[in-house]
Amino acid sequence: MPRRRRLLDRHGWYEPRPEGAWTTTRQAEAWNLATNRRRTRTDGVLAGLNTISQEAEIVDAFASYGAETSGINIVVIGDIGRGKSSWIKTVCVLRQLVAGRQVVVLDKKPQAGVGEYTSIATSLGAQSIRFRTGGTGARLNLLDPAISTGGDHTGGLEGVVPAGQEALVLAVLTDAMGRRLDEREKAAVGAGLAKVTVAARGTGRDPVIRDLAMQLLDPDPADGADFGPRWSTRALEWGLEPGLALLRLADRDLRGLVDAPTSPAVRDALDTHPLVHFDVSALPTDGPALRVVMTAANTWLANRLAARSSRYQQTILVVEEGWHVAAGSTGEIFRANLKLSRGLALSTVSAFHHPADQPAGSPARSLMAEASIVVLFGQSRADDALDTVRLYRLPEGTEDTLMRLGRGQALVKIGSRDPFLLTHIRSPYEIALTDTDAAITGVASPHTQEVTSS
Repeated sequence: MPRRRRLLDRHGWYEPRPEGAWTTTRQAEAWNLATNRRRTRTDGVLAGLNTISQEAEIVDAFASYGAETSGINIVVIGDIGRGKSSWIKTVCVLRQLVAGRQVVVLDKKPQAGVGEYTSIATSLGAQSIRFRTGGTGARLNLLDPAISTGGDHTGGLEGVVPAGQEALVLAVLTDAMGRRLDEREKAAVGAGLAKVTVAARGTGRDPVIRDLAMQLLDPDPADGADFGPRWSTRALEWGLEPGLALLRLADRDLRGLVDAPTSPAVRDALDTHPLVHFDVSALPTDGPALRVVMTAANTWLANRLAARSSRYQQTILVVEEGWHVAAGSTGEIFRANLKLSRGLALSTVSAFHHPADQPAGSPARSLMAEASIVVLFGQSRADDALDTVRLYRLPEGTEDTLMRLGRGQALVKIGSRDPFLLTHIRSPYEIALTDTDAAITGVASPHTQEVTSS
């Protein structure tokens, strides 16, 4: 056997040598078994691209329900300026409208003197329903007939009972008085509410909280008979302090907001356009006005949806400043309504800035923990990142990832599915409608000018 020389063997002297085939990273990605598996889901709203695999990712509470999640509420957390609002406006508002769903926005963040969703509402032909103190804006009656008094709704579902008028009034009184009402006061409020409701219906009008206040402060001597002969006289005094608190709210703190019949624009909002824009940006952050209006709007919406639940209409409620509705007794009403989300087909999207600022056991943390879909944008503070990791039981070391995320990048956790990195993508039209920097820079983006001119 002749000896083979390495140099000749290398150049194919002894037998033909097969040539290798050129390839690319795209063709060869199948070799990476960790990233080559493609998701087959095609239903739902597109949210962006998977940062690792570059595949399209769907983040849709209704599409994920049953297969990946047991709930339909969404929480978005991140620092200001990381793309949180842009993501909510595109994925949870604009694209939901394209999917045939109805969207209700409680807009607290001001921009150029109005709520920042005003440009979206204007471009889509929806009315911006603006609430102002003093009676110059829209009203949402705390005792609106759309909010049930007994929990029954024509066409509703059994067992799906949102908070009613009495629960809402008691929550507002608890926050206004700074204490829980005792049983005598609750009984007086309940009895007074029933009487003013019957009296108002007899005259063909809606009851208001000033009617209830005067009923509690100046009851008819015969009204005490409902509590039996022994207590008939003393029962007339049980509503004194709640009546004084309601009178103060009607004449000062909540004047022009929830103390008069509901405005026609609010009453007909769900029937006139798929986008309902409640602009509460003019309401003061301090005091009960903002929290009461937002909770009343949530309760009104939940009752309206319960009444029309047989239509199977999917609805999204967007609350970007989630901490406003999380505190106090009114916050308890808000969270109680959230537990009925599946029966009402109502997906609530709430946003928060700094989780570490919310103490353990606080209503805001409870609201964050109950979400089935969590979208985490970049966080600059280490305590916020660590707190987020603990709250959602994320893998150790995820806090470093959260602190390195760029603008428009998020870590998404959908139910039982493993977390994944998402890069938010927007069309030029969406970029124009989600621009929130014009008030700071003083210059509108070219896309904004194109949308305005069209």
